[in-house]
Amino acid sequence: MNGIVESDLTVGGSPTNLQIGYFFFRLMLGVNLFFHGFMRVLTGVSAWEIPMAATFEDTYLPMTLVHTFLYMIPYIEIVLGSLTLLGLYTRWALLMGVSFYLILMFGHTARQNWSGVHIVMHYGLYYWILLVLQGQNWLALDNLRKTET
Repeated sequence: MNGIVESDLTVGGSPTNLQIGYFFFRLMLGVNLFFHGFMRVLTGVSAWEIPMAATFEDTYLPMTLVHTFLYMIPYIEIVLGSLTLLGLYTRWALLMGVSFYLILMFGHTARQNWSGVHIVMHYGLYYWILLVLQGQNWLALDNLRKTET
């Protein structure tokens, strides 16, 4: 039985359309996440963090915790984006990514930023798709790691 979520890495030596689609979807999510973080670091984390922290001033969250987490966000995005983009430790990168977005959702709900919650819900769906279809993960560094062991 060869279902859509099971691995069938090539058909006749060529990747399937589902594998190619998975590959580009993984790349798009990885590039998106990586450059969110990279551009924030490149332009100076404080230029983004300080105005963002101000939006949490009227919430119940301790500002020390808010500042700490906001400073960490760009670096988390760079790491998770890189791993997703390269297809390295893909399952763990996806699980950490969806956990990261769950924390971001918590922040949006604390601010009552419901439009932000909707955006985070979209990312949750993207991560769900990639997790469910991980057996289709073609052209990923994980595949090189599997053949070496």
